[in-house]
Amino acid sequence: IYEDLGQPDQARASRLKGIEMAGQHLLVHPDDVRAMYMAANGMAALGQTDQARQLAERALALRPDDAMLLYNVGCIFSMLGDLKKALDALEKAAAGGLRQRGWYEHDNNLDPLRGEPRFKKLLKSL
Repeated sequence: IYEDLGQPDQARASRLKGIEMAGQHLLVHPDDVRAMYMAANGMAALGQTDQARQLAERALALRPDDAMLLYNVGCIFSMLGDLKKALDALEKAAAGGLRQRGWYEHDNNLDPLRGEPRFKKLLKSL
């Protein structure tokens, strides 16, 4: 939200705090996929691409059929420029029941996918 409001310094500070909090949480709950994808999203936004990818892949390995996880990992892969993996995850999320069209239409993490034929087809299917 801070990024959308034109406050990049506040966005960076919030992302760093979120990554730190998720890291602390994962020390106690190492299999919490929500903490993993929340941290990975912040890392991707900050350009920490290797760490973001590792956490996203780790979360997927733990819960490969979790629709909410798949949606969020789709966002992360989109941010990382891995459009094929992003679309694979998003299509699987929709097939698994996460069909909130507005999320797919308005989530700016998915902006890199907007021109992709597979993404357009996915939107029409929702």
